[in-house]
Amino acid sequence: MLVSTDVTKASKADIVDDHSSLDTTMTLLSRPARIHHIMSQSSEDDGGLLDEVGASTDDRVLVVGGTTADLLCASVRRGCRSAMGVAKAPAHPEAAEVVVAPRVCSLEQAEEIAFCARKALLHGAHEGRLAMRLLGVGTVRLARSLVARLNALGYACVRLRRAKGHTLVVTGRFAAAVPSA
Repeated sequence: MLVSTDVTKASKADIVDDHSSLDTTMTLLSRPARIHHIMSQSSEDDGGLLDEVGASTDDRVLVVGGTTADLLCASVRRGCRSAMGVAKAPAHPEAAEVVVAPRVCSLEQAEEIAFCARKALLHGAHEGRLAMRLLGVGTVRLARSLVARLNALGYACVRLRRAKGHTLVVTGRFAAAVPSA
């Protein structure tokens, strides 16, 4: 691998990516450039979930399940403080102000995400927000059950909104725990 002082003297053909096959030359000069390229090619419109909860530069984002890459990229483009993606809702999540779940297919999965989100949002620096995209058949019935469950868990301002096709988006807010003096 070339050090930064050598990059200015090297031609494009001299720069080889250690993580690619040896005969493949790297057309992008650095990993951040490759990440930027991947972000610009993001195909899924998952920034909409971040819009639903008003994610901002002060927020740490936790993406649970589904296609986490597009939401992670959308979080970076938005300038969020940090973003982490997990395939399944962890029992002990990191603190976050925003939790999004792009592909929820069952009430059990939604409840698991809601419990995980509650733990993450309680440790956040300010009011936490949750957004879940419900997919599949019977989303209206799933949404009604989920709204009742979220209210029972202490979420406030729980809303349902129909998105493209048959999907529903559920959002809720959760007040951060106030440290005791």
